[in-house]
Amino acid sequence: MACAVLAGLVIRTDGSGQSSLFGAQVGGLRTLSENQTLVVFEDMSSGGGADWSGGLRNADHAGLGAVWLADPPSDPLSRDIALPEDTVRAVLSFDLIAIDAWALEGLEVALGGAPVMLHRFASPPDPDGLLATPRTTDRLAVRLELAEPRDLGFAPSVAEQRLNVELAVTTPGDSLSLTITPVPSDAEDSDRPAPLWAVDNLIVVAERLP
Repeated sequence: MACAVLAGLVIRTDGSGQSSLFGAQVGGLRTLSENQTLVVFEDMSSGGGADWSGGLRNADHAGLGAVWLADPPSDPLSRDIALPEDTVRAVLSFDLIAIDAWALEGLEVALGGAPVMLHRFASPPDPDGLLATPRTTDRLAVRLELAEPRDLGFAPSVAEQRLNVELAVTTPGDSLSLTITPVPSDAEDSDRPAPLWAVDNLIVVAERLP
């Protein structure tokens, strides 16, 4: 069977029974089978991003690379992604990047207006973890992976945090509507300015029947 290897986004398997929903990997890289089509591939270093509802491409920090920066950070980012008409399953993956100091503000991801996950970030990161339970259904599987924080120089003694999000949607229709919304902290000082965040490594793969 012919397949193509997509370099750029490393996705670790979680060993669960849902792993097959997210596609195959070879050496940590996503592969495409004969019945799969690459719909979107944006790593920002090679351009792209203009289809988002707002924000801008930013490459100011060499350690982070080029990302799609939410601007202003208090506004949501959204986009509609057209799918081939014979799609029976679609898999989206992307990185959410929390920049500078976060105090339990969150980022909520929604598909078609329905929330599918909310993650709250803290600076420094909470050692017990703050990864929210994803909202899975019989048509939606969600897989999340929080990378080790890295100090990339946005602010003194603050580490940037990266959350990889994967969504596998069965019978998605002719398009997907993706929205990422910043959520204020529940703390009393939640009126402080929204912290910076960005999106990177957006990949969408459509699958049809063999």
